[in-house]
Amino acid sequence: MPEDKSIALVGRPNVGKSRLFNRLLGRRVSIVHDKPGVTRDIVIEKLADGLLLMDTGGMGASGDSVEKTIADATNKQAEFAVMAADLIVFVVDAQSGITPLDEEIAAKLRKCGKRIVLAVNKVDTPAHMSGADDFRKLGFKDFVEVSAEHGLGIDALSGIFSDEFGALENSGDVDGGSRIKICVAGRPNVGKSSIANRLLGDDKLIVSPLAGTTRDSVWFDIDAKMKNGETLGFRLFDTAGLRARRKTNTSLDFLSSLRSRRAIEASDVVFLVIDAMEGVSELDKRLAGEILEAGASIIVVVNKWDYAVETFSSGKLPGYSGLSDFGKKFEAAVRASLPFIGASAVLFTSARDNRGIDRLLPSARKLFEKMNSCVSTGRLNSTVRKIIEKSPPKSLSGRRFKVYYCVKTSSKPYTVRMFCNNASLLSETYRRYLVNAIRNELRLGGVSVKLEAKGKPPHRNNADS
Repeated sequence: MPEDKSIALVGRPNVGKSRLFNRLLGRRVSIVHDKPGVTRDIVIEKLADGLLLMDTGGMGASGDSVEKTIADATNKQAEFAVMAADLIVFVVDAQSGITPLDEEIAAKLRKCGKRIVLAVNKVDTPAHMSGADDFRKLGFKDFVEVSAEHGLGIDALSGIFSDEFGALENSGDVDGGSRIKICVAGRPNVGKSSIANRLLGDDKLIVSPLAGTTRDSVWFDIDAKMKNGETLGFRLFDTAGLRARRKTNTSLDFLSSLRSRRAIEASDVVFLVIDAMEGVSELDKRLAGEILEAGASIIVVVNKWDYAVETFSSGKLPGYSGLSDFGKKFEAAVRASLPFIGASAVLFTSARDNRGIDRLLPSARKLFEKMNSCVSTGRLNSTVRKIIEKSPPKSLSGRRFKVYYCVKTSSKPYTVRMFCNNASLLSETYRRYLVNAIRNELRLGGVSVKLEAKGKPPHRNNADS
């Protein structure tokens, strides 16, 4: 299969790259905000069959001493995109005019040996056209005036793409096709991007000790070779750190949080990353519930285990017979704090030391297979009967919930439809009992299980069935 070609949108901060990215795709993907520097990681989406579009952070980004690490990493990401892309779209701002940074970036791009298209953005009115002409002095042959805000000039820009790569055709496979969709999620600053980088085998995601570095949800495709020699396709989403709702104070935080939740909903398996030094927080508990509610399967990843090992080795954790004993008790504490995850895998990792990372993709594959496993109707019904006989439901107003027949109807979430006497008799407490018991009896691990109770239709004197 030929390798996908790629187009990179580059330029200084706040020239409208993300808005142009969304306009070209025809849907909102990158976060658009008035605040400069919102896009930090490379955001990649499929523009057409065999063609990827990359949105980048602003080249020449600078920050104060607190965010210098992020500014440096953002510049590194943009340079990576320039090296990786087959065509570069250099985006500038007609309303601001040429800046020294524009000229500096132009000089760098001339040396890259790639075809450069100069897209003069924010030509929103005829008055802006004269400002756009000033950019011709930069000397780029391909020159297009566009308005990402109003959609002007987009056809001309797309025409250049077609000239370079052929007709832009889309088979509709923008959701990853048969790839197993996985997501790295969790609170800010627990090491999600570091884990994603280890899985990718490259520093494609910005990693910094500052909380909240990742704003957009970005994805990368991974072709991983399993121990049996089989190659499996994954699509990895890296998300912004999810915050408690009371701490989502700005529109930017809200958009980041919303994007993360959409990534979770699009995923088959979610790695919920928790901090080994902090244990399970209240937010971790809520996130685990939201992941399962979204229909995704869950694997708990305890990151920064290297710190726990170092602390144990220093003799500061008395009362344990050894590191193995410490790990078992830590896992037991995790499961006690997250009782609704069932037998979900709890994996100990250190992104810093690359410890335990090799277990993540095989575990995701195993859980994905459980999600999609076929269970015979006979086995499902006998399992449910055994569960109900073990602990029958309580009667409500003299009536008791009864199940006549069960069938699996979906894999995400793993949905069991129960034909019963009256769905309203199924209490929420008993529903949770059935979900947990079915998950345990069928050895589904961290698979999200949903029950659909379908009661008898109302009695009709002239029934036609």
